[in-house]
Amino acid sequence: MALNNDGLGAIISVAASADTVITGTSVTNNKNRFIRGLLIFNTSTSTDQSCAIHVVPASQGSNGSASVANKIARMTLSASDTAFFEFPYPLTLTSTGDCIRVVNDSGSIVNVLPVGDVET
Repeated sequence: MALNNDGLGAIISVAASADTVITGTSVTNNKNRFIRGLLIFNTSTSTDQSCAIHVVPASQGSNGSASVANKIARMTLSASDTAFFEFPYPLTLTSTGDCIRVVNDSGSIVNVLPVGDVET
């Protein structure tokens, strides 16, 4: 198995009160995604921001929904803070539609950069 060595794509902005698929993590055409982590930045310069990370299985070949059953983390970032959520071993997403979603609380935008690779 070879990797494309292009990474998982660009920064995704997750608006306040939004539930967003982190695009680069979404499996397409059954090409495995290997997720090393997520770099998450709170864009507010004055308030803390909370968000949750969900590892979501596919739903009939499409992206599934975030739920309590697939939530793996909740974090609160201080104003202008950056956090790196790292998996101890790369998380492998294998079925078309598997993805990571970030659910952002009300307040400010968080920017998310997925770190990992895609099977060629």
